[in-house]
Amino acid sequence: MRLTKAQLDRYRNEGYLFFPELLTSPEVAALQSAIPELVSRIGPEVKRETPESPPKIVYAPHKFSRQFDMLSRLPRTLGVVQQLLRDGIYLYQSRVNLKLPFAGDSWSWHQDYSAWNRGDGMPTPHAIMTAVFIEDCTPANGPLLVIPKSHTENVDEVLRREAHVQGYEVQRIGNDVLASLASKGGIVDLCGPAGSVAFIHPTLIHGSAANMTPWSRSILYLNYNAVSNKTVANKRPWFMNNQDATPLELVDDGDLVKQLSVMAA
Repeated sequence: MRLTKAQLDRYRNEGYLFFPELLTSPEVAALQSAIPELVSRIGPEVKRETPESPPKIVYAPHKFSRQFDMLSRLPRTLGVVQQLLRDGIYLYQSRVNLKLPFAGDSWSWHQDYSAWNRGDGMPTPHAIMTAVFIEDCTPANGPLLVIPKSHTENVDEVLRREAHVQGYEVQRIGNDVLASLASKGGIVDLCGPAGSVAFIHPTLIHGSAANMTPWSRSILYLNYNAVSNKTVANKRPWFMNNQDATPLELVDDGDLVKQLSVMAA
């Protein structure tokens, strides 16, 4: 999948690219079939409110699922990131956010890069957050909201505009900053069917509302980093800050569905 000049320019200017239905229905089915085993895992990579609660986040699904590993190396995912960053690429972090029916929490406005810099010592925002819709994202079930053009390469500005606090239930970015940026770029809800994919600059301000519907809304985040931009701190566990910066190699574009056929054989 080759990006056009217009798409490259849009990413530079807007801070994201969105491709509805980038994955096929069989590919989506392959990913969805892997979720039950992932959420049944018992370990520190599975985050729950209480031991009895259903999982909210599963980290490093690419390490525990062959389907998610294949997905992370497709030309339609990794290949796009390679074009945008023009560097060797490794998977710094992956996670599935499970926004459950009637219980999916809201996520306040934030920039992922501030946590990556403060927690893991990522030198610059020369990285990309790739959001893969495992289920339909609608205006009703807490879609991802982005503020176009709110991204920046200025690390000092990124850290200055977001408070250093824990958790996403508290507001991290001041209303004056949000209002100023939204007046320039607007606010866009990234809604689309399962299989849609967004490539997002790690300093683009984004968030999401709670899910008050009877339909779940799961998104896989593949957080790619440039090899030249490897994190320099090692405070967080491996499933949140992958220390193996070996460049990923592309697989064939049809390997995700082929892998499911091999597993079924």
